[in-house]
Amino acid sequence: SLGAFRAISKLSELSSRQLLTQFQDCSQTRDSDSMCTQNVEITKLVEDLSQLVKDRSLTSDELGLMYAFKHGSSVNEALRRAGVEEKLEGFVSGQKVFSKVGGRIGLAGEVPSRDVDVVREVTKILEANGGQMGVASLCSRFIQMHEESLSSMTGKRPAEYFEESDDFRLIGRGVVGLVAQSKRESAVEETEPSTKPASKVAVLAGCTDRDEEAYLALHEKIAGRSFGSGVARCLQSIVKAVSEVCFLNVHSVIRGGSIGRGTAITGCESAELIFMVEGLPRVGQEKWVRPLLKSVKAVLSLSEALKGVEVELRDESLHMVVQDCVSINMKFSPVFEGHSDTLAEIEKQGPCSQRLFGGALEREMTQFVSKQRGQVKTTVRLLKWWREEQEWSVMCRPSDEVLDLVAIYVWQRTNPVEQWKAVANCMTLMCRFDEVRIVWTNYYRKDAIWKPLLAQRPLLMSPVNPYKNVAAPTEFDCSELMAKAASTHFFW
Repeated sequence: SLGAFRAISKLSELSSRQLLTQFQDCSQTRDSDSMCTQNVEITKLVEDLSQLVKDRSLTSDELGLMYAFKHGSSVNEALRRAGVEEKLEGFVSGQKVFSKVGGRIGLAGEVPSRDVDVVREVTKILEANGGQMGVASLCSRFIQMHEESLSSMTGKRPAEYFEESDDFRLIGRGVVGLVAQSKRESAVEETEPSTKPASKVAVLAGCTDRDEEAYLALHEKIAGRSFGSGVARCLQSIVKAVSEVCFLNVHSVIRGGSIGRGTAITGCESAELIFMVEGLPRVGQEKWVRPLLKSVKAVLSLSEALKGVEVELRDESLHMVVQDCVSINMKFSPVFEGHSDTLAEIEKQGPCSQRLFGGALEREMTQFVSKQRGQVKTTVRLLKWWREEQEWSVMCRPSDEVLDLVAIYVWQRTNPVEQWKAVANCMTLMCRFDEVRIVWTNYYRKDAIWKPLLAQRPLLMSPVNPYKNVAAPTEFDCSELMAKAASTHFFW
C-alpha cells in the first residue's frame, strides 16, 4: 500500500543518513589519529633538537649533522615523519622554544650573547699580528675567540666584508691588512706563511704571533668539515646493516671514538660503535664475548652493505676500515640502566672486570669530551697531528684518551687562550709525564677511586670510571712520550 511504501522509503533514507554519518565519523577519526601521530612526532623532534642545542647554539648544518650522528637518521627524514614539509630552518623558526641569532639556533629565553664590535675585534687580531695576515687564518682566529664565524656576524663572505670596509683592505692574494698598514706598505711579498717555529725553546719560552697563525693554519688543514657528513652517513649505514642482518635484540647504539667526541683529524678518524643488547648476561663475559663476535662476523659477511669490507676479529671487538681511513671498532654489551648501575656491577664483580664494561661507559666518556669548548678540542686535534708525525714503539704510542685528557686538564688548570701556549703547556706536562697524578670528580667522588690505583705513576684517571687508570704502566710506556715532548719540535 501507499502508506507502507512511504514508511519503507523513510526508513531507507534514514539508513542512508546513518551510514553517511558513520562514514564521516570514521574519516574524522582517521584524520584525528593521523594528526595525533604527527603531533607526537613533532613533540619528540622538538625535544631531540632542544637537547642538542641545550649547551650551546649551533648553525643549521651543525644541528643537522649532530642529529644524524646521534639518532642514526637525517633530520629531513624526521621532518617527513612528522608531516612537516619545511626545511629545518623553517621548522625551527615556527617553534617558540627556539631562537635564531646570527645564523645560529639556540633555546629561546637564554641570555643573548653580548654584541661584538666586529671592526674592533678584527683590528685587535690584525694589530697582534703586525697589521696583516691571511684571511683564512684571521677567520679561524675570530672563531676561536668568539665561537661564531665572521660571516655569520656580518652576513657577508669575509672577502666581501673586507672589500666594502673603510677600516680594512685586501692586499695581494688572500691577505687582509689595516688601512693604515696598507698605506705604509703598498706591496706585500706573496709567500706561504711559515709553519715552523725556530725551536722548541722558542715555543716554550715565548712564541711569536706568527707562530700562532701557523698553529691555526695547520688546524684548518687537519680538521676540515668536508669529511664530517660522509663519515656520519657511513656510520649510519654500518649501524643499519648490523641491525638488519644481526640476530641480536639491539636496545641502543652508542657512537663514540674520536668521531663521536668531535676530535677527529683528517686521515686519523676512529669510531666506537657499542651495541647495547637486550638479554646478554652481565656475568661471564670472558666466556661468551668471543663466540658472539665470531657469530656476528659470519652474519656480517652476508651483508650487501658491507660487501668488500674486511671485518677483523679482535679480543673484545670487531674491527673494520671503511672509506680507506675510517677505523671502526664494534663492541657488544649488556644493557645497563645508567652510569651508576654500570659502576655497581663492576664493584660487584671486582675491579679487574672493568675492562669488560668499558663499552657501557663510552656514552659518558664521549659526553665528557664532546662538551668541552671548541678551543680545547682544537688543542686535542693538534696533539693528535703531532703524535701521527712521530714514530712509536709498541706500548709507547699515546692513545686518543690520553691526549684528550691531557689537553682538557691543561685548559682547566691554565686557560691559555692561545693555541701555541696550550700546546706548549701540554708538551711541558708530557715532558714529566711519569710524575703525573690527575683525578676527576665529574662522575664519581674522589674517595670512590680504587685504592691500589692511587699508588701508580703516572696516574691519569678516567673521568667516568674510578677503576681505570688511562695511563696504567702495564698498558702504556710513557718513556718515549717524555723524550719526544722534550726534544722534538712541534712542526717537524
